[in-house]
Amino acid sequence: MSGTLRLWDRDEHTTLTDGELILAWTNLGSLLEGSLKLLLSVYYKDYAADLEVLKKSKAYDNQKSKPHLPDGLTLEPLRLFMKARDLLSADGHKLLELVQQRRNAIHAFKNRPIGNEAEFQGAVRCYLALLRSVNERLPYPDDLYQPREAVSA
Repeated sequence: MSGTLRLWDRDEHTTLTDGELILAWTNLGSLLEGSLKLLLSVYYKDYAADLEVLKKSKAYDNQKSKPHLPDGLTLEPLRLFMKARDLLSADGHKLLELVQQRRNAIHAFKNRPIGNEAEFQGAVRCYLALLRSVNERLPYPDDLYQPREAVSA
């Protein structure tokens, strides 16, 4: 999915259609969601022990009396949990809200704001910063993996 972000990078002579922009936001939302799920999965014991925040974040299954697995969460409970636990920077929280709003246009029958290419490209840059922040918290055995910007061919 990360490699497909290149599909949405256009030169100044071509622009994304509205449909392509919605798909671009959806692509970014999927990556953002996956990054946050990875972070919570790595620290699952801490995540699962925070019952009060889990319940407030809609990340708790009351019928089964246990937390939802991070992989089963949608962006809204992820956003609420991250905000309640202050796990992201202010820019990270803003990015989450923006991407959530923009990508939800894929479900709409009515007009919803989808932003523009410049806003999307800015969000991709913010995602890279967020991804680096998540990466710094993961217990890698070596320093071989680091998120980086793609080099244009």
